[in-house]
Amino acid sequence: MVKSLDRTRSFAEAVEDFRKLEAEFVERAGDDEFDVRETRRRIAETILSLARDKRPPFDACRDAWNDLVRLGFSGIELECTMSYFYADCCAYDERPDEGLAVLDPLLAKLERLLEDTRGTGTEYPARFYENELERLGNLRDALLAQKRGEVVPWLETRREDEAAPPITAEEEQADALYDEFSKAKLVVFKTYGKSFDRSFADVAADYRRIEAEFVARAGEGEAFEDCVGAIKARTAEAILMAACSLRAPFQACRDAWDEFVRVGQDESWMYPEMFVKACLRNNEPEAGLAVVEPWIAEIEAQLQACKEPLRPPGETSVELNRQLKELHELRDKLMAMRSGGEPSTRGRSGAPT
Repeated sequence: MVKSLDRTRSFAEAVEDFRKLEAEFVERAGDDEFDVRETRRRIAETILSLARDKRPPFDACRDAWNDLVRLGFSGIELECTMSYFYADCCAYDERPDEGLAVLDPLLAKLERLLEDTRGTGTEYPARFYENELERLGNLRDALLAQKRGEVVPWLETRREDEAAPPITAEEEQADALYDEFSKAKLVVFKTYGKSFDRSFADVAADYRRIEAEFVARAGEGEAFEDCVGAIKARTAEAILMAACSLRAPFQACRDAWDEFVRVGQDESWMYPEMFVKACLRNNEPEAGLAVVEPWIAEIEAQLQACKEPLRPPGETSVELNRQLKELHELRDKLMAMRSGGEPSTRGRSGAPT
């Protein structure tokens, strides 16, 4: 999978690799029909994912989708994910009707499944259905707008990509340098990521060495400036992850967090959550609250943005509300730590939890 995702490897080459893998494991499965079927499904899912990533001609995307439909889906989760991928391929090639033909019945199915959970008192799978209804519904709305001839700014299309200026030699070199850096960074992660038996100081030194090496190799020009910025951001993110996961002294975690804030580019909530939990472990409530308080305000603003029509893909209101609930719980723990007490055992409404 990692090899197939290489930027320089074509869709056809990646498909050939996976077909060979499929043939090998189908043969090894012998008469086990379940293993054979699931092996073929995993391969078909991967090929469709690669089609979305590498953007071959639309016929190849359609063939990948039809192959998957023929094999069937292992569950509703995969049906939703794969349907999103294919509908996104349809949007890219400006074929909204083909995407809508997949999404409309799936959305109706999700509505029925959600209705079946009413009154059961179970949070899951109801939350999953709600999340997918919003996520797939947003893409459906974009396809409808595309069908009406409206421009959806965030929707990538083949026509726009083909009209864009060709990649320059400088950009090609910068991309190749970044690819090489990513592979070197992964090697460092593998030295501790599974066993966590290396010291943070050694891991951080390895990351810094690689960062310095690739920054020094960067050339002049805007493409290399962007590349260097990305290298520094990925290094800061990697060091913060190492500091928190290896439970480095708190000052090291704080320094890593400050560097992440200064140069980091990742907007997911994984890295802030790591640091806040390090604050909890180290009895540093003020440092944790300094992250959590503005974070809560940001999530609340994002929830308002979720109500806007044709909003770009991103976290759904379902995901954001779950995140907000966890942030409130973290804030309660930090506030209790600040006052020297225990977190409240009463809900936000005042009822016991």
